[in-house]
Parts: sequence; structure tokens; C-alpha cells
Amino acid sequence: MLQVAFRPVGTLLALVTAVVLVTLVSANSDLTGTFGALAAVWLAVHQVPLGIAGATLSVLPLLATALLVRAVATIVAKSVDESSTRRDIAWVVGAGLAGPLAMSAVMLAMIHDASTVIALSTPDALATFGWVLLVHGIGVLIGCIRGTWPSVIRLVDLPPWLAASFAPAARAAAVLLAGGSVLVVASLIMSTSTLGTLIDSGGGIGGALGLTAVSVLYLPNVVVAAAAVVTGSAAHVGAATVSLFDTVGGEMPAVPVLAVMPESVAQAWWPVMLVVPALAAAVLGRAAARATTSLGDALRSAAAASVLVSVGCVVIGVLAGGTVGTFGHLGLDAPLFGVTAFAWSVVVGTGVAAVVAYRMRRHDEHGWDRDHDDDDHETGSDAVTLAEPAALTAAPAVAEDSADIVDAEADTPETPAAPETPAAPETPATPETPAAPETPESADDVVDAEIVELPTDGKA
Repeated sequence: MLQVAFRPVGTLLALVTAVVLVTLVSANSDLTGTFGALAAVWLAVHQVPLGIAGATLSVLPLLATALLVRAVATIVAKSVDESSTRRDIAWVVGAGLAGPLAMSAVMLAMIHDASTVIALSTPDALATFGWVLLVHGIGVLIGCIRGTWPSVIRLVDLPPWLAASFAPAARAAAVLLAGGSVLVVASLIMSTSTLGTLIDSGGGIGGALGLTAVSVLYLPNVVVAAAAVVTGSAAHVGAATVSLFDTVGGEMPAVPVLAVMPESVAQAWWPVMLVVPALAAAVLGRAAARATTSLGDALRSAAAASVLVSVGCVVIGVLAGGTVGTFGHLGLDAPLFGVTAFAWSVVVGTGVAAVVAYRMRRHDEHGWDRDHDDDDHETGSDAVTLAEPAALTAAPAVAEDSADIVDAEADTPETPAAPETPAAPETPATPETPAAPETPESADDVVDAEIVELPTDGKA
């Protein structure tokens, strides 16, 4: 339990300490307020808004937060398994949340002490605890599901169609993020001159490396904003706004990754990118139909997956945006992102689910697979029929050797296996006993075995 409680946050604190010390030393800065700086960075990884020199910084990098969530999920998944009871899971969940809360209280105290020597304001305690609980709660939830799957479905007693909606929702979200990533990469390639100018504004190699590192940390935030744009929503960088249908210019921070913002008006071909949410919804519907057993369950699963996608878009949209001092709000309209994602998923997704489910059920009702099996069966029957004459021609040869065998065949015509038994001498399966067909006693034994129900005639 101690590892679940303190290992992720302790590892994060060690990494943050190393980064802060390297940054301060490379910048030839004194170590005054070092504890406050590392506490602020630790809270920033948890998306806690910070007050710096009277300005608010609430747009925080998602990459570090995503790595923390993954670390929490991994250690929680190793602490539970399919045999874990609800009591065991409750202990793991409690440890996974109590440790970060205790550490966040320590970080608040460190910032409060350092605020007297550096321009750093103490964050609101309630907001701090809330963000820490949210980040670690997501990691703990993912870890519990991974560690106890699929027994967790039996614990919560979900309907089959609802349990089948998680995978389609995850696939649709992955398609949306992939589309946003492609858009970001294409925009950066088309804005290489602006990108180079922003990197050079760092004033040297150290500044350029710092701006590049900041851009990498904020790259997932930009990808989420691009995913919102391709669904029909809009992204904001202060007064500047971009969507598939309109753009508004404005002043922006000199961060290289913001070179993705277009420098011209909206083009007529931009709405073509709406194919991304349509494709994501189609993937959702197809996956929902293939994961269920009836048309009604397919539609219900697709609708539930649409809700999950919408909720996920709102949550990640809130995490990806925020305020940057005098520049104002940076990010996207999270509620609108959720609405547009839900609209695409529920309309296109349920439609595709209905079509795929109908075709799959129609396939089963018409018995296309059964017809194929029948053809194979008929082919096998033909093969058996062709083999019968060989067995019939072998019977007379045996009859010449022993008249008793012929009498047995006349008495028991319903036994078709008798003619196949004498054919054994012709097959060199047992070359070590070649004298068996020539010994009369062997034939007598065969006769006795075949007419066990007839009275003995004394020939034996």
C-alpha cells in the first residue's frame, strides 16, 4: 500500500527536483526559493493553477500529466487482480488517493514559505486538492480496470451492451486524436519559417532549447485543440480564434508550437477535414455492432459510446486549456467540443452500427455459412461414395479363402465393416508378421469373432 500511496508522487518529486536544479544552475541563478520552485512544478504537473508575479498560469502541459496518470495506473494495476475483493480494491483506491493528498499539502506549505522570497502566490487549497484528486483518481480508475478486467464487469454488474461500449469509445477517441496530430504536423510543416523565427527568439542555444522543450510539453494540448477544430469546434489563443469556417487574428505568446495557428483566412477546402470525426464515428459504430449480438444492443452500445466520447472530450478539453496572464484564455471551448463530438458519434455512429448489425444478422439468418458447410459436407459424401466400390471388390477375394466368412456375411448383412477386415493382408502395415494370412487358425479366429451369437458347429 505504501508503494501505491507514495511511489508515483515520490518519483515525480525526484524528477522535478533534478529538472529544477539543472535549470537554475544552467541559468547561473542562485538557489533562493528552490523549494518553492520545485513545489510549484510538482503542482503544475497536477494541473493546479499557479500565480506568478500577479498573473495566473492555468494552461499547463498535458504530456507530464499523462505520464503521471500512466505511472499511477501501472502501479495500481499491479496491486489488484481478478481475485481481488471489493475490500481489497477499496484499500488500494484509498492508498492511491491519500498519498498524493498528503504530498500536495506539503507542497502548499513549501510554496507558502517561499512566497516571501520569490514572486509566487500560494494556490487555493481547495482547488489544489481537487486537481490532485482528479488526476490521481483517473490513474487509479484506469489501473483498477486494467488489473481486474474482466472480473470488474461482474462486480459492477453492467449490461452486456454497456460493457461493450468502452472499446468503441476508446477507438473513436484515438481516431480523433490521430486526426488532430496529422493536422498539427501538417500545419507546422507549412509554417516552418514562423517556427524557426520563434525558436530563434530564445536568444541563444539555451533559450532555443528551453522553448523547444516547452513546445514539446505543450504539444498534446495543441493536438487536443486541433481535434476540437476538426469536429467543428474552435480553438482560442487569446483573441486569436481558428475554426474550419473562420479565423480571427490576435497577439499570441512566442512559443514555437503556436506556429500551427494559420496566418490567413479560412480556406474553402478546410471543411473537408470533417471527414475525421465522420471516420471516428464510423469506427465507433462498427466496433459497437461487432461487440454485440443483436441490433438493439448494437444501437444502445453505440449511443453509450457516444456519451463516453463526449464526456472524455469535455474532460480533456478542460485539462488542455486555461489562462496565460495578460494573453487571456488559451485552449478550446470544451462544452462545444463535447457537443460536436457527441453529435458526430450518435448520428453517424449509430447509423453505421445499425447497418453493420443488420448485415451481420442477415448473414446469419440466410445461413450463408451453413450453405458453405453443406457444400463441404456434400463434397465429403462424394468422396465416401467413390471409396465404396473398392471395399466391395475386396469382398470376393476374401470369400475365396474361407467359405465360413461368406456364411457370416449372409447371416449379418447389416454389418458393413466385415468386408474391410479381410483386406488387411493386402496392406503392408505389419511386415513383421507376413505368415498371418496363410495360417488357417487366424481365419478361424476371425470367424469365431464375427458369429459370436451363433451356436458353435464344432469346427473350432
